[in-house]
Amino acid sequence: MGQTASEKILSRVLRREVRAGEIVFPEPDLITIHDWYAANTADMLATLGVERIRAPEKVVLVTDHEPTAVSRQAAERQKKVRAFAAKFGIERFFDVGRGGHGHIFPVEMGFVQPGMFVKAYDTHVPNFGAVGALGIPLVTEIVEVLACGSVWIKVPETVRIQLTGRVHRGLSIRDVCQRLLVDFDADRLDYAVVEFGGPALANIGIDGRFTLCNTPIENGAKSALVEPDQIVVDYLRPRVEGDLTLTKSDDDAVFRWRGDYDLGVMEPQVAAPPRPDNVVGVSTVRGIKIDHAFVGSCASSLYTDIRDAATILKGRTVSAGVRMFVTPGTQEIWARADQDGLLRILVDAGVVLTAPGCGPCAAGRIGPLAEGEVSINTGTRNDPGRLGPMKADIYLASPLTVAASAVAGEIVDPREFLP
Repeated sequence: MGQTASEKILSRVLRREVRAGEIVFPEPDLITIHDWYAANTADMLATLGVERIRAPEKVVLVTDHEPTAVSRQAAERQKKVRAFAAKFGIERFFDVGRGGHGHIFPVEMGFVQPGMFVKAYDTHVPNFGAVGALGIPLVTEIVEVLACGSVWIKVPETVRIQLTGRVHRGLSIRDVCQRLLVDFDADRLDYAVVEFGGPALANIGIDGRFTLCNTPIENGAKSALVEPDQIVVDYLRPRVEGDLTLTKSDDDAVFRWRGDYDLGVMEPQVAAPPRPDNVVGVSTVRGIKIDHAFVGSCASSLYTDIRDAATILKGRTVSAGVRMFVTPGTQEIWARADQDGLLRILVDAGVVLTAPGCGPCAAGRIGPLAEGEVSINTGTRNDPGRLGPMKADIYLASPLTVAASAVAGEIVDPREFLP
């Protein structure tokens, strides 16, 4: 009997064959941790009397949730993170202005490769599945991983989704991902790895694969990954040394479910408050006035997302009374967008550019809402309080829909704004 890609990855780490349902203690190839939790981790390790961590060479520490310190308290947190990196000998520490979003730039820099196993403090580490790595999110357990090298997990089952068809003009992979949250209920995805394959992958680049892997966790999945192929090899070849091993599921592997999914969603999709899975067609929420718009987050801050926003905003301006923020995901994305003239288009339209990282999506520390306001953005969640006040409405959509709505001052169908 064959194995799924996730079973193969964990078998390699554990040096024995494992199957879904087993309780295992795998040591990760890479550990990622962000600035907010690093400060708390330092306190917990001190309380436990831990003076050194097991494998500092495996750790990537990043300042991405609050790269711009907007208060004295924020500056003190950043100082604490720097002290944490120095004390424990973490050489791969990417401070302000160095790297960007921790769920994206480790792939850019070649730290993440197909078949790797990553543990991280943050729910969106499945982003690394874009290149065929298995990222498992932890919360406070990351302290045990740092101190002891591992913590238990149950080997997940796999849901295999064969992607077919093409994305229609005026829509993006973000629309497809949001629709998936409706079409695949939580019972099907609960604690499973969502594995994407199929002929449609030939038309989905690395940017779109980040978005594909980002979304399923909002519906109960444990992780997600895309079956690695030549697109992954071509992307990583100039970024890594040595051979790349493409870990794929066997044809006779046991899946919880497998089936086809057509990318041809017919209408732009919007997640209405208060949950990411409360997804409707844009026509259902059309005309709702907005105060705030944002393109960014680990789900939609890639180059193609910036390009989509610029396509709508070129020659237009953000509506009076609306403030719009754009956060390129990484320093590399920022530089490329600048080189290609996209940032100038955004600035001319009245957009506020923020430092690479999480941007407003990180609990509204940058560009928050006021009470009673409405935002449409490309963040990962829209639960009350995500952007500050509990009494504020958040709608999630693609960069195309967000940019078009920012121009109109209300939620609109972006297809009407395309050249």
